[in-house]
Amino acid sequence: MTETMRRASHTEITPINDRISWLPATSMPFCCDIVFIKSKDEQGEFTWIFDVGVGSAAADAINAVQGRKKIVISHFHPDHIVNLPFVKYDELYVSKYTKKYTRAGTVVAEPMDFGDVKIIPMPSSHAKGCLALIADGYAFLGDGAFCKYKGIHHLYNPQILYEMIKFMESTDCKYFCLDHEQNFIQNREPVLALYKDIYSRHKDSDGHEVKWINVDDYFPAG
Repeated sequence: MTETMRRASHTEITPINDRISWLPATSMPFCCDIVFIKSKDEQGEFTWIFDVGVGSAAADAINAVQGRKKIVISHFHPDHIVNLPFVKYDELYVSKYTKKYTRAGTVVAEPMDFGDVKIIPMPSSHAKGCLALIADGYAFLGDGAFCKYKGIHHLYNPQILYEMIKFMESTDCKYFCLDHEQNFIQNREPVLALYKDIYSRHKDSDGHEVKWINVDDYFPAG
C-alpha cells in the first residue's frame, strides 16, 4: 500500500516456484512488476504474462520468452501497458476499461478459470477495471490494492475498499503480490490486517460514513 519503489534498473527474471517467475518493478523507467507463468493447454506449452510494463528491458524480457504467450493486463495505467505494441503475443485479456487503450483483447467481465490460472475482476479504488491473476496460491494484484491519488492526497473509496477486502479473502491464496512494493510477495494475513485497519476509518468521530478514507499518514512527507 505504501508503494515503496525499487530504485534500480531491471534485474534478472526471478523464480518464485518451478513454473512462476517475475521481473521486478523499477522507478527508472517507472515500470510495474511483470509475472511469467508456465502452463499447458490442448495445443501444448505456453506462458502467461501478467502486464507488459514500459521500456526496452521489459519488452526484451517478454520477447525472449519462447513459444506461445498469453498476456493479461491488470489495468490501463502506462507503466503496465506501454510495451504492448512492442511485444509479440498470441492472446490478450483485458477489462473493458483497459480495452479503450489497447483496442484489442478478450474482455474479462466475469472470473475466467483456465484450470491452473484464474483471471478475476478486482474491486479497486486505484483504477477502474482492475484484473487479478491467481495461480499456485499466489494472487497477483498489480496495483489493484492501492489507493486513488487526488492531488496530493491518497484516498480509498470506503465501499470499494470493503468489496476489495472481501474479494481478497475469497481468493483463499497464501500470498498477495503487490506491484512496486519493496517486498513483492507478501503473506496473506498481514496484508488483510492492513486493509481492514484502513477500512476501520470509514466513519468519522460522529459515526457518519466518510466519502473518502484518507491514508496520507501511510506515505512519507515529501
